[in-house]
Amino acid sequence: MLKSNRAVLGVVVLILIAGCAGPTTGDSTTATDDAGVTASAVQISDIQISGQTGEAVISFNRTVSSATLSLVDENRTTIASQSVDNPRNQTRLALPDRSGNYSIRLTQNSTVLDSQTVTVAAPTPQVNVTPTWNGNTLANLSVDVTNDGDLTTDASVSVYRLQTPIANTSSRTVSPGETARFDLGDGGNVYRTNATGEITLRAVVETSASTVEREITTTVRPGEIQIRSLSPKWDEDELQSVEYTLRNAGDTSATGTVTITASDDTITTGTNRSLQGGITDTFSYEASYDTDTDETTVNLTVMYNGTTVSESITNETEVTITGGGGGGGGGY
Repeated sequence: MLKSNRAVLGVVVLILIAGCAGPTTGDSTTATDDAGVTASAVQISDIQISGQTGEAVISFNRTVSSATLSLVDENRTTIASQSVDNPRNQTRLALPDRSGNYSIRLTQNSTVLDSQTVTVAAPTPQVNVTPTWNGNTLANLSVDVTNDGDLTTDASVSVYRLQTPIANTSSRTVSPGETARFDLGDGGNVYRTNATGEITLRAVVETSASTVEREITTTVRPGEIQIRSLSPKWDEDELQSVEYTLRNAGDTSATGTVTITASDDTITTGTNRSLQGGITDTFSYEASYDTDTDETTVNLTVMYNGTTVSESITNETEVTITGGGGGGGGGY
């Protein structure tokens, strides 16, 4: 009877020991489940595009071992992939040199842990033009081209009057975020016109992805001759010279025909004086004229483009009168 009780007690002890230890298979399953929870919790937390290097800079909310990053296009074609171990921040993935929408996928053992969309923007140029006009002349044109896209592009500038090209530049490379300045006119004037009224030019910026146009307008005034001063030089009753100053107040050149009179006597006529737009010049005429009045009016007339302008000035002139007389006497 004692042996039987001892046997029963031994069985109970063995059962209790086995229950406390637990099954070996159950412990392994629990560890695997914990690892799965850790992997599935990994997410892409941020994506930045570096235009300078052409890469996507990727950050994660936590680390994970033995993962793969892939770039997939809209056709579900894998463009690029790379293995990463314990990624966290500043993980880089090369981007294609064409614009579009892509997916960046994080996978582990063929399981997609996370997928985020990234858009590679085309190199859209932002254009600002600064013209420098001098009357009827476009002396310089500065064109600033800013690349607001994610891809490097080549840019060039051309200037047109209607459909006729009048100036252009060579092509330059503009990186993402960079602003390139094109100065047309470094070697001389960009454009000069003899037309009057409103003048419109087109600045055309061409890149590898698009074309942008900007209008350049100005108003050109026709030539307008003005008489600024008139100065006759007298020596008593002799007109020795006439000095006069003319100004072209317009933008285009003008030629005027000059006539000078004194007391309605013509001193000179048919002399042509040409002035570029905005120019003031002084001229002198050597005269040889004698007056027989105490006051003499000198008149200057300039005719140009069907228009006549005149100026006059009256001077007191000292007239010298020469004569003789005599007397005689008689004698007885």
